[in-house]
Parts: sequence; C-alpha cells; structure tokens
Amino acid sequence: MSKSLKTIACLKILRGTIAITIGMSLFLVYRNSEAFSWIDHPQLGSLASKDPFLQMLFVWLENFNQEQILSIAILASLMGVLRWVEASGIWLNKSWAHWLAVFSGFIYIPFEINELIHRFSWLMVLVLLINTIVVTYLLYVLHTKRLVKLSL
Repeated sequence: MSKSLKTIACLKILRGTIAITIGMSLFLVYRNSEAFSWIDHPQLGSLASKDPFLQMLFVWLENFNQEQILSIAILASLMGVLRWVEASGIWLNKSWAHWLAVFSGFIYIPFEINELIHRFSWLMVLVLLINTIVVTYLLYVLHTKRLVKLSL
C-alpha cells in the first residue's frame, strides 16, 4: 500500500478521534445539569476569562437545550466511528472504503466553498485544499484499480 493511502488513513483516524472526543465531551455536558452554567463555575470561569475559545464554546453551548446537545453528541460520535471505518478500509486498500471516503469527503466541498465565499480564511483554504486532494487522489486510485481489473 502506498504512503499516500496510509497518510489518508491516518488523517481519517485523527478526524475520527476528534469527532468522538467532541461527541463524548458533549455527552458529558448532556449528563451534567450544571454544564449550562460552566461559565459561572469558579475555576472554569477563570479559565474561560483567559481563553476566548472557551468563552465562545460556553456561549455556544448555552444556545442549545439538553436534547439538542445529545443529538449533536450522537451525530459527532457516529461521524467519528464512520471515519475509523473509512480509515481501516483505506489502510487495507479496500475499494468500498475508497468510495465511502470519496462520498463523505465530497459532501463537505460545497460547504467549504460556501464558507470561503462568506468568511474567507486561510485555514478554510487549507481544509478545502486537503479535502480536494484526498478526494481526487482516491478517485485516481479507484480508476487505476478499475483499469488493472479490466486488463486482467
């Protein structure tokens, strides 16, 4: 298997791990009734006062009710598991995994372009570039596999 496919599999594992971590964290928020007043917690509030990201996260979480947070937690966890399945299939060089990764990666491209149009950032350019390269490369791998299969 090529280094490129191994790199893509590792990227999928990383993204899956991040998604599952987010899902589990949100599940803990759901389970903890005090989660919606974290900003008022003495230690967490002082941490948030020093970290603008935490401030935004706490404000964002306050906009959701518990059922919505549970739904987001489940969705994030399922997306993480899907990424792990993709990664294992790509690592084993399975065509079904390549197709799954192409479709799941291609779904994001219009949203990433829309985000760039409305709120340009170099980070989003990088994300779009990486996603496009991964999808294009996996399509190339699938095409090459098909040509090899047809020549046999």
